[in-house]
Amino acid sequence: MSTAHSSLPLRSGDPRRVCLIRLPKLHLGPRKREFLVYFAGALFAFGWWSFLDATISSKYALPISDPDSPYDPIPVRVSFADWTPGLCATLGMIIVNLIDKSQLMSDEGGAWSGGWSEGGIAWRARLFLFVGFALMAGGLAGSITVLVIKYMVPHYPGNFGIPWGVANVIQSITIMFSAVVLWVAQSSEEYGYEIGL
Repeated sequence: MSTAHSSLPLRSGDPRRVCLIRLPKLHLGPRKREFLVYFAGALFAFGWWSFLDATISSKYALPISDPDSPYDPIPVRVSFADWTPGLCATLGMIIVNLIDKSQLMSDEGGAWSGGWSEGGIAWRARLFLFVGFALMAGGLAGSITVLVIKYMVPHYPGNFGIPWGVANVIQSITIMFSAVVLWVAQSSEEYGYEIGL
């Protein structure tokens, strides 16, 4: 394929196109990486903020039947089962973003040569990447499961507790998107840290 042919704009019927809908290009200028890192942090903070808000409102929830009677039982509260999906998603995000992206494509020593301690850097990096994404996907699946089984199936009066389960799902989704945005930000340009005195 010649360079002149590859530099032509893509037509709507071009087989090289991946998406049918042409997405607009987002130009953020020279501070693209910095903006994406801040955006990823804002997504992460929003996810945890929404869940902590649900946890605090669960702690101070009043009974449905008579809000003035503090001794009526609350049908459901946020418990450790609600915390687990967010913790799994956060751990998965940490694992995914700690991986050196350059190691994913290197094939030093082959796929399994030398075992865990010798060579095979790429397959170890891919294994950790899989574990990180599996933790994030498990966190999302767990939050949906908690929403359905704990808050929707028992049919509490007045849909009591459903906003707490929805906050849990929102937390897992925003953590996943935060991990993706941070991955794109770190892959956008080569960077390095230089420590000097």
